[in-house]
Amino acid sequence: MTPYIGITGFTSPAEVAAVLASLPDAPDRLLMCGVLLSNARLSGESSDAPNRCPATEFIAGIFSDDPRCLNLIHYRPRPGVNLADALTRATQVGGPDCHGVQINATRGVPWPDPAALVEYRERSQPQRIVLQAGREAMASVDGDPARLAQRCAEYVGIVTDVLVDASEGLGLPLDADRSARYLDALADAAPELGLVVAGGLCADNIQELLSPLLPRWSNVSIDAEGRLRDGDDVLDVGAAVDYLRAALNLLN
Repeated sequence: MTPYIGITGFTSPAEVAAVLASLPDAPDRLLMCGVLLSNARLSGESSDAPNRCPATEFIAGIFSDDPRCLNLIHYRPRPGVNLADALTRATQVGGPDCHGVQINATRGVPWPDPAALVEYRERSQPQRIVLQAGREAMASVDGDPARLAQRCAEYVGIVTDVLVDASEGLGLPLDADRSARYLDALADAAPELGLVVAGGLCADNIQELLSPLLPRWSNVSIDAEGRLRDGDDVLDVGAAVDYLRAALNLLN
């Protein structure tokens, strides 16, 4: 499974094109273009975070058909929602160039129903499903890496990747030592799963935050969101390009 360098929070095709211009013609990693889909947007309502969550009618146009892109809808289901239906609608909103979803944890429900994910897979045939193991998931196992890995192992054959993410888009810095313990446990319990880390990454800190994971985890995927926003909560394309270049230099 090809690893990726992720940028979450694209809201226009121009932003994607500007970042893609800095990616080599034949990169070792894909550019994961993450578009946030809120429940309000999915229901046809206005969003309380309009600079992060574009209206549904624009999302398909944001995704590029460039083979260097991995295009994922990032969606946090509402409590009690029919998860298979919601993910199916989310993928439809993503259009023909959407490759799948990242499932962010529902507040109070850190682990999505595996049966619902199986139903979604059968309906939509996504290429990638990324399961976010965030703060609540970690808390549900008292921060024990082995227990977290065992819970994630229940999704083998259903999801393709697990994202170890205590930041959840808030810009909190990645804890390399803690992340390494989770990654080690996941690799032992579920070697089939692709592994992703996130946590406040940007060009200025990626060397410091990520280097302790290398070279052991040189094939891990990464994602960034919170530190790539400007003061108006708009994606800072310059910061995104700088992050992409710094990540390529470090990981290659």
